[in-house]
Parts: sequence; C-alpha cells; structure tokens
Amino acid sequence: MELGLKGKVVLISGGSRGIGEALCEAFAGENCRIYFLYKSNSDLAKQVEKRIKETYDGVFIQGIKADITNSLECESVTQTIVDKEGSIDILINNAGIIQDGLFLMQSAEKWESVIKTNLFGNAALTSAVALSMFSNRKGNIINISSTAGIIGVKGQTNYCAAKAGIIGFTKALSKELGMKNIRVNAIAPGYIETDMTSNIKNLKDISTNIPLRRLGLPHEVAKTAVFLSSDAASYINGATIVVDGGLTA
Repeated sequence: MELGLKGKVVLISGGSRGIGEALCEAFAGENCRIYFLYKSNSDLAKQVEKRIKETYDGVFIQGIKADITNSLECESVTQTIVDKEGSIDILINNAGIIQDGLFLMQSAEKWESVIKTNLFGNAALTSAVALSMFSNRKGNIINISSTAGIIGVKGQTNYCAAKAGIIGFTKALSKELGMKNIRVNAIAPGYIETDMTSNIKNLKDISTNIPLRRLGLPHEVAKTAVFLSSDAASYINGATIVVDGGLTA
C-alpha cells in the first residue's frame, strides 16, 4: 500500500524515548524528514538521532530542545522549521508526564504540572504549527491521548482529566480545521511497555484483563500514527483510535 509519506516533514513532541522514539523510527522508515522535541536530556536525544541515522541510511532527523509549555518557544521552534523546510506536514503531540496519587492527596502543583504539559503544552504547540498549516491549506495533526481519558484510572485523576481533554480538543479542532484540508485525530494507547509503565506494581494483573493477554509495544502505537498520517486515512478526521489490545472493548 502506497502511504504517500516520502519527504513529508514531521514534528514530534516528546520524541526521545518510549512511544516518541518509536514514532521517530516509524516515520524514518517512511523516508520522512523528522524533527523531534525533547525537554532536557540532550545526550538521550543524540542517541536517538544516531541510532535512527544508522538504521535508516540517508534519513534526516534532528532533535530540538524545547519546553512546549512555553508558547514563545513553540512559536520559535515552528518558525525555525518552516523557514528551513517551507512547511510542517505532520504534527504529533506526544509529550506527556505523570504525577500520580489519590485525588484527595494530590497537590495543586501536581495538578498544574500535569495539565500544563499534557494539555496546555500540546495545545500551545498545535496553535503555532496549525497557523502554518492553515496558510498552506493542508496538514495532519495527531494527538496522543490515552485510554485513561476514556475509562479513568484510580490514582490518576489529573492525568485522566488531561487525556480526556485531549480527546475533546481533537474533536473540536477537527471541525475548525477540516475546511482547510487539515485532519486532526487522536490515538488512545492502553498499557504500553515504556518507562512510564515500568513502575506499575500490578502489571501482571493488568495483563490478564487485556484480551490479547499482553502489554502493547511502542511501535504498535507508532504504526497507527503512520497510517493516520497517510493517504490511506484521507477521510478519517476527528476520530480517536484506541490501541489497547481490547482492554476497553
């Protein structure tokens, strides 16, 4: 199947580990030009660049240090890429953090940090990129939500609220930007094998409740993003694609 992604410019937030790293690799496999954002770990970002360049000969990939909760930084990064490439074809909002705890024991600071990164940060980056897409009358935006935003998870009220907000944000934005040939969709992963899930104590019990009897892998989420970005998904807009092995079925 021809996906029509060769040469597309892709911007991925939170691209230096876990699902973000898998996203970089998946789009590298489609011969895209990849920019990914990371918040602080330059060494890790360079490792991702090096590994993907060694795996995919001739691919362009560049990590950029940026704080997506800072609107001015989002605008600066976007302008830098647009000045160099002419456009950003695909934006994937993947950056996210967790600050878990029972609701009555969660501090205001934990709530603010999770909402600010997972919801406001993604919206700030989208605002900057969508302006350039609007001018070009084309584009593709994918927001990484979570099944936590659909079914709720004990001890993650702040995270669930942010991820549910992303789904609502996706639906509304798809109706605003669709007229300019910009598609906006979300992916809601379930339990995926990443650093974020490695500290969950009852993972074995969780796995038994998943119909496929295993956790998902980062590349399974990344391949879904590739499909949604492609010509094969040209009439999918405002959707939330669940990738959870059947957990929420």
